Amino acid sequence: MKWRAWLITALSCLTVTAVLAGVKTSQIAQAMAFMESFPPPVETITIAQARSDRWAPTRLLSGTVRSPEHLVIATEIPGRVVELPFASGDTVPKGAAILVLFNDDLEAQRSALQADLNLVNTQLERNQTLEADALVSRDQLDTLTAKTLSLTAQIAVVEARLSRTTVRAPFTGTLGIYPQRVGDLMRLSEVLTTLTGLDRERWVDFKVPQGLAELTVGDTVTIRTISGDAVGPATIIAVSDAFAEGTRTYDVRAALSAPGLRHGALVQVAVSTGPSEALLSVPARSIRWDPEGAHAFVVEPSEAGAYLPHRASLRRVEVRGERDSRFFIRGALDQDDNIADKGAFKLTDQVLLRIQAGASSE
Repeated sequence: MKWRAWLITALSCLTVTAVLAGVKTSQIAQAMAFMESFPPPVETITIAQARSDRWAPTRLLSGTVRSPEHLVIATEIPGRVVELPFASGDTVPKGAAILVLFNDDLEAQRSALQADLNLVNTQLERNQTLEADALVSRDQLDTLTAKTLSLTAQIAVVEARLSRTTVRAPFTGTLGIYPQRVGDLMRLSEVLTTLTGLDRERWVDFKVPQGLAELTVGDTVTIRTISGDAVGPATIIAVSDAFAEGTRTYDVRAALSAPGLRHGALVQVAVSTGPSEALLSVPARSIRWDPEGAHAFVVEPSEAGAYLPHRASLRRVEVRGERDSRFFIRGALDQDDNIADKGAFKLTDQVLLRIQAGASSE
C-alpha cells in the first residue's frame, strides 16, 4: 500500500510542476511580445564623406625655432647702470644705445694716464728747446718721446674698454624683458636681456637619426606646433655632413616665413620617410577599433518599411597614417561614401540611424 501513496505523491508533484512551467512559459512569451512591440534602437550621428587624398609616411621630429637675428645682450665691462634708454619690449633701431654703464676704476685710470701724458709732453717741449742750445742730449729726448707713445697707447686701451660700457644694438629689433634699473651694479658678462630682429623668416633646427631619411638642401618638410597644428612648409637650407658620434644624428636647418613662431620655441618637424600614395581620408573620429582591427560605419539606406531610412554598415579598413585630424585609409570604402562622424563610437553593425539635421563635418 505504501508504493501507491508514493506514486500518488510523485504524480501530484509532476502535475504541479507542469502547470507552473506552462504558466512561466506563457509569461515569458508575453514579455517577449511586449519587448518586440517597442521600436528598434536608434542612434543619432553626423555624417562626413570619404575623400580622395594623397599621403606619404612621415616621422615627427623635435625642432627648435631660431630667429636669424637674435642676440643675448650682456656686459663686457662691469659697472653701474647710468642709463637704460629703452623699456622692456621696445623696438630699438640699429646703432642705438641699449645700456650705458659707469666704471670708476677705468675713469680713474684714464685720468691718471692723461695727467702723466700731459706732464711728459710738457717736459718734451721744454727739452726740445734746450736741445737747440745743446743743453739736453738726444737720448733724453728719445726717452721722453718713448714715454709719450707708451702713455698714448695705454690711454687708447683704457678708452677702448670704456667704449664697451655703452652697449649698442647691432640691428633693429625688439628688446626682451629685463629686471635691472638705473643705479644697479652689473658684473662682467651679466645678461641684461635679448634683442630679436624684425625679420619674418624663422629657422628651425632639428636632428635626423641615421637611416631615417636622407635630406638635402632644397627638400621640403612640414612644421607643426607642439600641439600638432600645422604652421606650414619649410625649405631645408643647410645640412650637416657629419653624424654626431653619441647620438648618430645629423643636423638640419629649414627656413620658413612664420613671424608668429618665437625664438627658442619647440616645434614638430614632419619628415617624409617614403613615397606618397593615393588613399582615402576621413575624420579621425570616424575610425573605430575592435579586436579585429579598424573599421568605419558607412551610412546606407535601410530596407523598405524600416522605422528609419538609414542603417550603419560596418566596413573594415587599414589605417596608413594621420595628418591634421584625418586618418588616411584603404579598404572597403569608396570615394564620396557617407560615413558616420560624430557619434560613431556608439554604433554597431546594422543599427538604425538618425542623421542630425544640418550637421556635417565637411
